[in-house]
Amino acid sequence: MANFIPPYPHRPAKDLGPLDTVKYARRDLLSIWPETIFSQQFSSTKIINLWVFIANSPERVKHVLDTQSAKYEAKSTLLRKALEPLLGEGINVCDGSIWQSLWLDPQQAQYFDDIVYAATQAQIQQWSALKPGAKIKVLPEMRQLGAGIISRCLFGKGITDKQVNELVESFSAYQAAIEQMGIVSFLGVANWLPSFGASKVQQSAQRIHRLLDVLLAEGRNNSDPSCIMALLLARQGETLSAGQIRNELILLFMAAYEIIANTLSWAWYLVSQCTETEQKLYQEAASLMADPSARVTDADNLPFSHAIIKETLRLYPPMPILLREAKVDDKIGKRDIPTGSIMLVVPWLLHRHKLYWQNPDHFMPERFLPNAPAILAFSYLPFNAGAREPLAQFFGGSVTAICLSALSSQFRLQLPKGEKVGHECRITLRPQSDLTLQILAR
Repeated sequence: MANFIPPYPHRPAKDLGPLDTVKYARRDLLSIWPETIFSQQFSSTKIINLWVFIANSPERVKHVLDTQSAKYEAKSTLLRKALEPLLGEGINVCDGSIWQSLWLDPQQAQYFDDIVYAATQAQIQQWSALKPGAKIKVLPEMRQLGAGIISRCLFGKGITDKQVNELVESFSAYQAAIEQMGIVSFLGVANWLPSFGASKVQQSAQRIHRLLDVLLAEGRNNSDPSCIMALLLARQGETLSAGQIRNELILLFMAAYEIIANTLSWAWYLVSQCTETEQKLYQEAASLMADPSARVTDADNLPFSHAIIKETLRLYPPMPILLREAKVDDKIGKRDIPTGSIMLVVPWLLHRHKLYWQNPDHFMPERFLPNAPAILAFSYLPFNAGAREPLAQFFGGSVTAICLSALSSQFRLQLPKGEKVGHECRITLRPQSDLTLQILAR
């Protein structure tokens, strides 16, 4: 069993207080949490005139996200400010229930299998050309791999490498711009204050719209029938508007590309620090990859690869803080929740909570193996994608596991001596400085 504790942000001994919380959060959203909160089930603070609550137990999280979810608005101030330049005022997307009828038939599964298989083989070829011990920037490499996969799953195999690169550059610029908006926007405080970087956000959004409009125009004339764009276009005028189709594609690319890249990068780092885990991963991968017909549909035959990915998502959830806004008055336990309050559900805290996890800061993939004790419901929230959960699980789970397995059958990555690993977290959680590792062939 792995016994590695990856580094995590310093935890203050006590609560920072409202002003220091805002100060620290401007730099890093993970450094604001005191040691005590990793054992608490519910907490609150008041910033200026705004109440901020933290649901930090499975029971309270279920209340907010499930049983009483109608009382809480998912489109919080942060989400509105982050997405409205891309998706329009009101965040115009389709009723998520449509995904239940579109996802995932055997023809689609085979189509996506082919895309993932081709992408991993191309990555193997690229890495094989490197000298043993060469240093690589893992995050950009995994971004390119993830972008190639999600682009072709969304828009069809005919999308060019140039178009994929343009999408990556555009979405990266957009994300960098929205992350400059600051913690004032994050908490929804003083909504009248100007948001720094707003002009860059608009420019990046317009570039993304132009790229999507071209891809949609091409797709209406000639697209792979199994790609997601074609499935959505077939519903245009029936249940979906043109704007909703473009917005769904934007949301899916932005989420899946980020999840694949960040999760794979963190997984490579964690595995590199645990010899026993690396060896088990290689043995499983070598066994399956010995079969030339192995594809994504075989991901269920990769229990240890899946366990590594699930544990990676526990330690490094892509969205470590989820926001809801109380639409009406509510009550949780003995606490009154006034209308307009901010309710936080924090996977970063839940996933490392001392009451719900054994050795919560340890990297222990074995906790997610099929014969391990069941994980308590609502203590593990890697995606929180609602009706789009099947897609999130597919790209963040199955695709990520098969990529890790396929690449680890040919290569191992190790941390160079003296290299320090840190994190960045303004909205999403990613490795700092692109994560430099050395590559070695098997």
